[in-house]
Amino acid sequence: MSKQSDRDDFMAIMATEGVPVDVARQLCRAAASLHRIAELQCSSEAADRDRVPCPGDWQDRDDSCLCMDYGSGERDVVSGKVIHASVPRVNVREAQIERRVRAVCVAHRLVPIFNGDPRGAVLKLQVPSGRTNDWGQTGVCVP
Repeated sequence: MSKQSDRDDFMAIMATEGVPVDVARQLCRAAASLHRIAELQCSSEAADRDRVPCPGDWQDRDDSCLCMDYGSGERDVVSGKVIHASVPRVNVREAQIERRVRAVCVAHRLVPIFNGDPRGAVLKLQVPSGRTNDWGQTGVCVP
């Protein structure tokens, strides 16, 4: 299948699920960005060398931040607080995009599935009808 036919199929599935066209396009753009980031994370040492300070708690949980998930942060033995370190810039960008995708999905009754492997779909959606179009039958692939 061509990239355009994959995109057309995705747009048709989203339309049948009641997702507006502009939201479906936004999800396609996010998936393309996540795919580029996944490729950089797998194959580029330059992406690993381009580091920025950890932005702190990036999830709603108190026990996690980007530097701890990446392995560069440490936890203070006495207080138990995270001592933040630097993280690759692409990881910060990935976290920002994933946060935006989660917000869009919640508003439209979709559940995002993130896969950091660039050899397949880096973003899949579980739709209310339960429809799937991937081999693992987990969700709808976002081209």
